[in-house]
Amino acid sequence: MARKKSYRRNKKYRTIVAFIGMVVAILGYLFATGRLDSLLGRNEPAAPVEGQAEFHFIDVGQGDAALIRTSEGNILIDAGTNASEDALIAYLKAEGITELAFVVFTHPHEDHIGGADAVLEYCAVQNVIRPDASAESVTYNRMMDAIKAEGATEYLSAPDQVYTLGDLKMTILGPVGSNYDDTNNESVVLRVDFGESSVLYTGDAEDVSEKEMLSRYALNGRLDCDLLKVGHHGSDSSSTEAFLRAVTPEMAVISCGKGNEYGHPTGEVLSRLETMDVTFWRTDLLGDVVVVSDGKTLSLETTE
Repeated sequence: MARKKSYRRNKKYRTIVAFIGMVVAILGYLFATGRLDSLLGRNEPAAPVEGQAEFHFIDVGQGDAALIRTSEGNILIDAGTNASEDALIAYLKAEGITELAFVVFTHPHEDHIGGADAVLEYCAVQNVIRPDASAESVTYNRMMDAIKAEGATEYLSAPDQVYTLGDLKMTILGPVGSNYDDTNNESVVLRVDFGESSVLYTGDAEDVSEKEMLSRYALNGRLDCDLLKVGHHGSDSSSTEAFLRAVTPEMAVISCGKGNEYGHPTGEVLSRLETMDVTFWRTDLLGDVVVVSDGKTLSLETTE
């Protein structure tokens, strides 16, 4: 009888183990195929509305990362810091982003390309735009290796280059020159037009690059935009009065880290924006900032 009890216990144990293994396998399948969220009642991220564009300024601390979503595809401009790459990937996952039509790396500083390799590994990336500038850093080397491994088409920026994604048009306005003493001035400056709405992304371009763009574009109005991504996290090395008066933004976003050691954004830049009656939002105070365009007007997306 003792042997029969032992046999029954072993058989029961094997049955339980097999059942647990089956449950784990099913849960793994549901997770891998994205069906688990549906079973748990989690909502899938809403797809961009046709005829609208979403401009996301992602809180990556003292760095830059911006996402553009349209019904035609997605664009990422910069990839934050090494320390924020997990948060960046989590944001892309939450937005349902697995493919990027374009990624723009404005310049090879760690606070703009820190998550580049992670993005290229996670997302299917079709095109990469970057300046003809390099850096002696592990972060830069990882980015370049990831671009090669992804097989994305690579473009070196040049003034007046135009790229399109459906009804959205991107125009390179800077850098106008080359061989700058400060890598910040190598920053790709990108004008994005969607219908009658326009957004200007300036990377970390400083006064040297701003003056060159003023000389080239001030008279033809190419710098005049509705929304400005304030240069260099609000440093007073950028956003000169002359440049801001040429851009004449109604709105602006400052991407910077809470309590950062650089004092960004500076009082001088905030004062210039206030004097020009520009409505601005800061990622260090608000976290992620999302502005939506219907092709005519821009408005801040709120959770209320």
